[in-house]
Amino acid sequence: MTERSKKHKQFSDSPLEALRIERTTLTQDELAVHCGIPRSTYQRWIAGKTEAKLSVSQLKKLCQLLGIERIDELPDDFSPPSQSSDEG
Repeated sequence: MTERSKKHKQFSDSPLEALRIERTTLTQDELAVHCGIPRSTYQRWIAGKTEAKLSVSQLKKLCQLLGIERIDELPDDFSPPSQSSDEG
């Protein structure tokens, strides 16, 4: 395990966080800034505390940053699997 993945392991259960770590060198803060959202909002998404509600421009930027070319490549839920069914 690399130092980078050790540093970010706590959020690796989130599909969105896994994509960020695997496909970019951006920090959570950098990704959030590029998408026009607060880092705390991003962190709530990946922790399963709130549901992501992005504008079209934010969604397009997120897909661009993550190298996602088709919308069906984006996870339906950004929270960890154990959180996605608990939050309603």
